[in-house]
Amino acid sequence: MNFDKQFKEFHGVIKLSSTKKKELTGDGNKKGSRDALREKIKKYFKDKGRKQPKFYMQGSFSMTTTINPVSAEYDLDDGVYLQNIDTSKPMDEWEKPEKVHEWIVDAIDGHTSKKPTDKNLCVRVNYADENKHIDLPIYVPKDDTYYLAVKNNGWIESNPKEISDWFSTEVITKGEQYRRVVRYLKGWKDFREDENKQVKLYGGFQLTVLASYHFIADTESDEESFFKTIQGIKNNLWIYKERICNPKNGGKNIIDHYTESRRTVFVDEFEKMFIKAKEAYEEEDCVEKSKKWRKVFGNRFPELHSKDCEKKSSESAVKITGTTNIANTSGRQA
Repeated sequence: MNFDKQFKEFHGVIKLSSTKKKELTGDGNKKGSRDALREKIKKYFKDKGRKQPKFYMQGSFSMTTTINPVSAEYDLDDGVYLQNIDTSKPMDEWEKPEKVHEWIVDAIDGHTSKKPTDKNLCVRVNYADENKHIDLPIYVPKDDTYYLAVKNNGWIESNPKEISDWFSTEVITKGEQYRRVVRYLKGWKDFREDENKQVKLYGGFQLTVLASYHFIADTESDEESFFKTIQGIKNNLWIYKERICNPKNGGKNIIDHYTESRRTVFVDEFEKMFIKAKEAYEEEDCVEKSKKWRKVFGNRFPELHSKDCEKKSSESAVKITGTTNIANTSGRQA
């Protein structure tokens, strides 16, 4: 039984709407949260007599794979690219990451009623009454290389633009169904972490890379594509507990910073999800099939009742009959 329609309906629910995207990032006519923040930072640097930074959206927003969370906050990543660091000097003479973090904290302090959080990899802007936060990782460009300000580890080579370009190429090669499969995986992650607050799975980037490794296209069904893709991932979990290679630099392990506990939890949770997905995929009863997929994705996945299934069966019968009639007509002409 093809559940492509139900998967597409689910996708419509979890996909970030254009209205919400404009609210978060702006649309040229009206400032969004991101643009207002950028202006605040630029003004701070100008007032301090420093060259103003540039900005670049990264993460799921740049790849257009952001989903509507069940209850967690919307998470935007907006890279701040400093232009006032004298990169002609040796790196150990640059301002320390702790110092440039202080600049950004000072720049945005008072922008919202909640204090910003100075994290190891970024500065986080917290919004008190809105379901969102914006992370501001800070970079310095030198020649064709970018360095991220990591408070506990100095300036670390990192180029999120390469990842966005890689993903764009993947979508061109694999098709938009690949992007939808990524969103389905994120939909499972979001549901499971909301269902059990103690569970912490791999991040969206890691899921995006795993989907790329094992993506199976199917022009007839997103259900088929999703199941075959997660089947490939499941069969290789023993590898992905230890290592997932950065798609632009195979020497980098993108789960290197995860604890052994988090890796074990991910493998266990993925195996449990796959068992449920397999039961749903193989189920022939329409009502039961929707119930089983809801165990994977939560109640945002369409719930079907007997009357829906009767209509679905009728539509399938018409489609099959129509195909048969065309075949018979072709036979008579032959």
